[in-house]
Amino acid sequence: MAPAPALSPSLQPSLDAHRRLMASLIPEAGFHAAPLDGVTFMRADASTTPAPVLQEPAIVLLGQGLKRSHVGGEVVAYAPGEILVVALPMQFDCDTVVQPGQPMLALSVRIDMSVVAELACQMDPLPPVPPGALLRGLGVAPMDAALADVLTRLLDVLGDAEPCRVLGPQLLRELHYRVLQGPAGMGLRALAASQGRLGRVFRSIEQMRADPARDLSIAALARDAGMSVSAFHEAFKRVTGHAPLQYLKLTRLHLARSWMLDHDLGAAEAAYRVGYGSASQFSREFKRLFGLPPSVARSQPAVQA
Repeated sequence: MAPAPALSPSLQPSLDAHRRLMASLIPEAGFHAAPLDGVTFMRADASTTPAPVLQEPAIVLLGQGLKRSHVGGEVVAYAPGEILVVALPMQFDCDTVVQPGQPMLALSVRIDMSVVAELACQMDPLPPVPPGALLRGLGVAPMDAALADVLTRLLDVLGDAEPCRVLGPQLLRELHYRVLQGPAGMGLRALAASQGRLGRVFRSIEQMRADPARDLSIAALARDAGMSVSAFHEAFKRVTGHAPLQYLKLTRLHLARSWMLDHDLGAAEAAYRVGYGSASQFSREFKRLFGLPPSVARSQPAVQA
């Protein structure tokens, strides 16, 4: 296991509380919806091998264990005391490292971009993104005391129905605010301000996801982004870890799997909806990505970061 991040001793009581609360809230392995919209519990009792993920924008906190995201040849690892922020839909392989008797425990909070935009308007000034900062669609940063505190309070109310219902939404809003303030929120701040390559790539991704069956060309996407084809290609790959057409293909395959799992669609119908004209080509590319044919993968739950 990778070494834990250097932490301030003052944070240790918060991290202990995170681990204790998660252990009580997540008694079984798997993905579990929390009693608050957009919040998911995750537990793994054994280490896992890398598996393909389509991760929606989210804030991920680990109470125990280690998770790794493999993005464009780079490994992004995160452990207790750190926070992962996925600012835009990202596709990568993810694995989990578990020590015997110490299950991986995690909390994932869906990012609400309407809340991000509202908070950005109220933050005067919005903390600047450092010039030349290498912005990607996901980032890891150490927690500070304010962020650790709101996460402790959020975990505390998730175990009690009435406080969760009354206080939960405001705690999620505070969590968004604390993330926006810190280094892990640089990508979100750039999106909120429509800054640079991150904002342009985000708009292109929105086009891909809005109509995955549409025949999109790199030239058209680059033109809409106000960039040359070469500059757009370079920016897109730097932000997402994938070339634009590769990202589009992965998006189609992940969305097809999601429709098969969530709406009980057959492989042929799902393939057609995402723009595949050939069922055999869809099956080949699906199996290459997920390691299983569509007929089998329909019964396997998707992985999350």
